[in-house]
Amino acid sequence: MRLLNHRLATAHSAFACLAALCLLSACTESGSDKPRPLSKAPVWLNVPEAELPADFVDFYPSSMSSSSKALFAASGYLPITSLDVPQKVFASRDGVGWRDRTPEGMSTAATVQSLAAYGSTTWLLGGSGFSTARAALWTTDNDGSSWKSPMLLPRSPDTEIPVAVAAGERGALVVTKVTPGRAKPDEQQASLRVRLVEKTGHPTTLFETPCGGHEGDEAKAEVLVADDAFHLLTNCTTGDFQPADQLFTSHDGGRWKKEPLPDNGNEFGHLARNGDTMVLTGGLADDDVEHTTEPRTWYRQGNDRWHTGAPLDVGRLPDAGVVPRKDQEMLAVTPAGSGFVAVGSARAADNSAVGALWFSADGKKWIKQPTRANGFDNLRSLATLTVWKENVVVLGSRRAWETSDPAHARIWIGDLARSSRNPSPSASRRPLAQFVGTWTWSGASITIRADGSFSYRYLTMVQCSEHAPPCDKGTEMGGGASGTLHEGRTADKASGTVVDALPNDPAGSSITITREPYMAIDITINKRGYGLFCEPGVHRCSGHVGSG
Repeated sequence: MRLLNHRLATAHSAFACLAALCLLSACTESGSDKPRPLSKAPVWLNVPEAELPADFVDFYPSSMSSSSKALFAASGYLPITSLDVPQKVFASRDGVGWRDRTPEGMSTAATVQSLAAYGSTTWLLGGSGFSTARAALWTTDNDGSSWKSPMLLPRSPDTEIPVAVAAGERGALVVTKVTPGRAKPDEQQASLRVRLVEKTGHPTTLFETPCGGHEGDEAKAEVLVADDAFHLLTNCTTGDFQPADQLFTSHDGGRWKKEPLPDNGNEFGHLARNGDTMVLTGGLADDDVEHTTEPRTWYRQGNDRWHTGAPLDVGRLPDAGVVPRKDQEMLAVTPAGSGFVAVGSARAADNSAVGALWFSADGKKWIKQPTRANGFDNLRSLATLTVWKENVVVLGSRRAWETSDPAHARIWIGDLARSSRNPSPSASRRPLAQFVGTWTWSGASITIRADGSFSYRYLTMVQCSEHAPPCDKGTEMGGGASGTLHEGRTADKASGTVVDALPNDPAGSSITITREPYMAIDITINKRGYGLFCEPGVHRCSGHVGSG
């Protein structure tokens, strides 16, 4: 039963990379319509946790996209822990360094952020406003450092929330969920509305279809744009909790035709297309037993009928995540090169889970990639992905939808061209380079320079109007010390000496700085903890200096 299976509320957009409408940056910059053959899986490299931004600690990824300018990732919400999940948008020019690029005015209430890109333009579908969020679209033609004013979708007497977006030459294809009235919505009365929003901001309603759901299992959809058609896959449920998914295709946006879905499945989650090959993921759910959906894949060529793919590869022992097929789940799929890549999770009987990744050269057979060797066992799921140049970029999370554990988002980059791993992004840097910069904690900061010298500032907790120096002028820190650092015993440590005395430590004290995950450092002086220091402005680092 769908209510028992609780599919993740991902609003991931899938795209096709074709000659006339290049929707993924897997297409070469020269405009070639011949994608690289995907005869074997990409080589995966994980971005070190220390390089990821502090907000990735609580970043639950739901959507990714890539333009010719940058990669983008957006957070979604979890059905029962939405208030714990910050709604953010991040962007990167290389897949390694990520910056918060959340548009001003984007709602942080429980909603779905969905991303799409075409050429240099990235589209973000989300909510605008903070009391009653209104479905809106933002666009940027750069790395998200500036967004154009939001295009607000028409006001409705009903409740309308964002679901999914895809982009093409004319603009964006937008899907929203509409439920009658403004009170607590009746999910069984929901419908999905499809609009074309041109770059000028003008929206045109193209299609609407009933799509019931239930609380915790609301109606969802994926939309796909190709050069010759639009495709809409809906995830709906009947009043008695039975799956009622549908697939629609339109060649002009005006007339939408319902297409048959495979008769050996009843839950259909994700759709992707590469050239004339379309793949569909889902499964056959048992109506009476929880967590018994048997995952399946299907493929078709052009307008041919659906064919059932080979049984989903579960991996090989003694690897992690080798569990029965019913406990494997695909959460997102994308075309890559001439084939496809899918991500998801593998859940064990004790409810532990690890990330899972499959690739397919032709859409017919999916090969699971090693879990432990690639580090996918460090997370509960790989949630979403996108293609960027000759790379597949994957976002995963340690958080499960039914828990309030920190997300601890992670990133993997898969190279479609190489057959061996490159060194980690930080491996070739000079030893102290990873410590250089200004780091702050509640009431203190440290600035570390490339030559190893540093300046430490702290609040003395007494004001200069009442006390002789060292003292503080308002919020300006009046205490200070300096020192030098050198390479530590391990790659993630630096050691040195504090030249000046501190309130609780004499001049000449030893200092050790350790690089921590999510852009943070940990400082100890004379083996006493001084706290976790982050990039300026990050709320994660707080406390009192010298406590330990």
